[in-house]
Amino acid sequence: MTLGLLFISAAGGLFAFNRIIDNKAGETADRIYKSVMENTDEESYRINSNSERVAVIDGVEYIGVISIPSYNIVLPVQSDWSLDKLRNSPCRYSGSVTGGSLIICAHNYQSHFGKLKYIQVGDKIRFTDMMGMTYTYSVSEIDLINGYNVEEMKENNGWDLTLFTCNYGGRQRITLRCVRTDVNSMDKK
Repeated sequence: MTLGLLFISAAGGLFAFNRIIDNKAGETADRIYKSVMENTDEESYRINSNSERVAVIDGVEYIGVISIPSYNIVLPVQSDWSLDKLRNSPCRYSGSVTGGSLIICAHNYQSHFGKLKYIQVGDKIRFTDMMGMTYTYSVSEIDLINGYNVEEMKENNGWDLTLFTCNYGGRQRITLRCVRTDVNSMDKK
């Protein structure tokens, strides 16, 4: 019985620790999003090696903002990815928005892409780049891909946007394949 209580306590501690990390990640992404959206200082922007306009916040390049209105998700997207960068916000895994091949990854924190498992075919997703162009997409397919199958993740097959995160166990990637439905220009910076 003591061993059972010890396991229950350890599980509770792990759950609490994960919630703290999730909340911190959400707060960081929210702070960065506000910095990106409120920044009018042209010196905070530059053109990167992909000829994209990026916002530079705390030395990190951001290519835009991803939003999923039906689930109240609005997050800044970093220019490139690493495990450390994923702790703060979603990252570009590969591709580009203008090339119609953008792949964005994020942790499955509830404050990041944890809600991808609830999204359905037909849901709308928006990506706004640093030039103020908003690209609207419709989810066309939802896949579960083996977590070690990098090549299948990068397969384009006509998808304009792919979002992915790991499932709770980490062995599979919840993958949304999307097609672009609209592009609108906004007056941004």
